[in-house]
Amino acid sequence: MLPRLLARLLVCSLLVALSGCAGMFSGSQQAEPPAPPTPPVAVVQPEPTPPPKPAYVNSVAVLLPLGGPFREFGGRVQKGIQAAQDNLAKAGTPLDVHIIDATQPGWVEAVRNLPPEITVVGGPMHRLTLKELETAGMLQTRVFLAFMPSLGEAREGVDAWRFFPSAEDEIDALLRLSASDYGINQFAILRPGDRYGQTMGDAFAVAASKLGAQITATGVYNPQEPAGWQATVADMLRTGGGRPGFGAVFIPDEWARADKVLPAIFSNKVEDLLILGPQLWTEALYRAAANKSQINIQNYRLAVCPGAWWPENQGQATQQLVTAMRAAGDEHPDMWEAVGFDFARMAARLGRLPQGSPPQEVSSRLAQATTGMDFSMAPLTYSPDGKAHVAMYLFRPSVTGPVLLDPEGFRQRLNAIRQKALENPAPETEQSYSPNPAPAAPAQPLQGTPAQPVQGTPAQPIPSAPAQPLGPVPSHRQAIPVS
Repeated sequence: MLPRLLARLLVCSLLVALSGCAGMFSGSQQAEPPAPPTPPVAVVQPEPTPPPKPAYVNSVAVLLPLGGPFREFGGRVQKGIQAAQDNLAKAGTPLDVHIIDATQPGWVEAVRNLPPEITVVGGPMHRLTLKELETAGMLQTRVFLAFMPSLGEAREGVDAWRFFPSAEDEIDALLRLSASDYGINQFAILRPGDRYGQTMGDAFAVAASKLGAQITATGVYNPQEPAGWQATVADMLRTGGGRPGFGAVFIPDEWARADKVLPAIFSNKVEDLLILGPQLWTEALYRAAANKSQINIQNYRLAVCPGAWWPENQGQATQQLVTAMRAAGDEHPDMWEAVGFDFARMAARLGRLPQGSPPQEVSSRLAQATTGMDFSMAPLTYSPDGKAHVAMYLFRPSVTGPVLLDPEGFRQRLNAIRQKALENPAPETEQSYSPNPAPAAPAQPLQGTPAQPVQGTPAQPIPSAPAQPLGPVPSHRQAIPVS
């Protein structure tokens, strides 16, 4: 069997060899078709690496009305905050800000659900919003810095804090000039019979009494009955037996109405009273200047009014804000942008507050954060008990808007009018206040304030020996000595 098996293997090998050779030499065998070309592989471009998120040093929240009747003010505060964030990011200390719209449903829950590391909240801006926070028990959970002149029933420095000028700050600035600098100690209050007029009038009386001054006359007029304003003013002016028994009058009313009340004073032949107006006048003057509206400047030769915003201030923070707002298309930034700008920058200085910090510790930290800070608005400080105070500027009305007051030049103007030597309309430059101006010397602008054209006739010089008055002049009507 072995030989037979070997023979079969030999035959098979031979057949295989012949088959391969036939494939090599025979033309009848079809060549295999070439393999189809491999389609090109699409090159996938890698996605650009997103810039790294900033490592926030601090996070705060802000509660603003971005809808409803106060949306313009809330939006302006938000613009100021964004400008501050841009500056802080460039300085390498970015601030994370959570904006909550207080006019949207569920805003209370949004505040409640803030991350635990956010312990400081800017706002609210309205007393009803603050009341809702108080009712919901939220004031004890975080530190709220309200953008409001007062906190209503909430205790300042305990329940919440303020980051905003108050009515007391306005009155303090007015009394600092009239009582402390000029020595006037007898005042009148001429106010409308509404809530604002009564609140401001009462606050002025309290502050004046603390300085040893007296309110010797009060006139209350119906804001809806202009026909009675003349009689109200006349009755107030009769307190001194033919001469007013006061040297200054405080008129806490809106500009448009006060502008119609003031002529009643002058029609009674009283032209030498120092007229003290509220911050509402300053805000109206800025609007009038922006809209190029005319004002009755002859009514305001001896008028002053306070304000927390002075765009001509050459401080770095003010100019940074003005530049940022104008780059964003806002040619007339105001105090609301300044509040947002300064709050964000102060929050960055404040740093994170531990949860549950006692009020006295919060007040101390706030005092430290605001000490030495370059504010864009008037400087704000905190007392040890957490009360905020803004050292407001004083302005005089002019045809170009509010002009920063020169206290010494204004004192000279007041004395000149009291001595009946200034009979022509007052010019509109600080340098022309002097009763003895040097005509040859060109007027130099007050630092940070653009020079303004002189209008009207120059002041007449005071005689070296002024005529003696017909009768004794009350102390509150006498010339004010140099302070």
